[in-house]
Amino acid sequence: MKILLTALFCLCLCLPAFADQQTTVLTEQTTVGKASASLPFIDGSNDTVSEKQANALIRTAASRLIKEVGGQGSVSYKVLLNRPSLVALQLEAANGGRKAYAGLNIDLTTGKEFGVTDFFVDNDSVKAALGAYDNVLFGEQGLYLRSEKGGEYKTLVPYREVVGSMRIGEAGRLLQLAKVTANAAGKTVTLPESGLLALKLDSNPSTGYGWELSCASPAVSKVGSSFTIPSANDTRVGVPGVEILVLAVTQPGTYQVRMDYKRSWEKLSLQSFSFTVVAK
Repeated sequence: MKILLTALFCLCLCLPAFADQQTTVLTEQTTVGKASASLPFIDGSNDTVSEKQANALIRTAASRLIKEVGGQGSVSYKVLLNRPSLVALQLEAANGGRKAYAGLNIDLTTGKEFGVTDFFVDNDSVKAALGAYDNVLFGEQGLYLRSEKGGEYKTLVPYREVVGSMRIGEAGRLLQLAKVTANAAGKTVTLPESGLLALKLDSNPSTGYGWELSCASPAVSKVGSSFTIPSANDTRVGVPGVEILVLAVTQPGTYQVRMDYKRSWEKLSLQSFSFTVVAK
């Protein structure tokens, strides 16, 4: 028994530790009705039930699409977004000169489709950028739109144009964020294409102090914040912790950003630092 336990322990030590990876999308050569099809098949996720539901969604969408082009022909696909728990797919059905397209935004934590309002606040600026939400397909660099029903998703709206309306609690699932601390003082940070920057700063709001953003350009704004204490078990009043501020940059450019740790009713700052942000 001791030998067996030792062997199992050694085996566990040899197993690789997997961080969150992109979703595995296999290609399945199959038929849909009378049509030949190369369909995406999702595999290897952490939730086999949701994975099965997602693959059923794909099959149903392909069947519906092939009917739109006369029940024959072929089906192919493109992966437009691939995250550990999110996948966006464009399916194309072709039959002679007839073509039709369908978009699927799939959440692998639920096995269901997700939409614009799951990640962005439903406001006028988002509506102006995207129009009808049911015609939006998520991509790596932005959101794809199509001009007509059944048409291809061609028009790209970069995430930076709508990132100011992001639901910050969901941002990490969809977009890359640049993450910095007060060590960014005097330095330059280049943002990912999402235009999001997370600042992790020591703070103690119970004293009335908090971090305030200053930037000459309206293209840089704070879109969310949170506060955590080092230990969830420490219930003392006034315990210092960490404030996380999420900034959004909505236009390409180079910006000077200043952060001040101060009370809102006082002019002087207890701490301050500046850094440069480059959004390409």
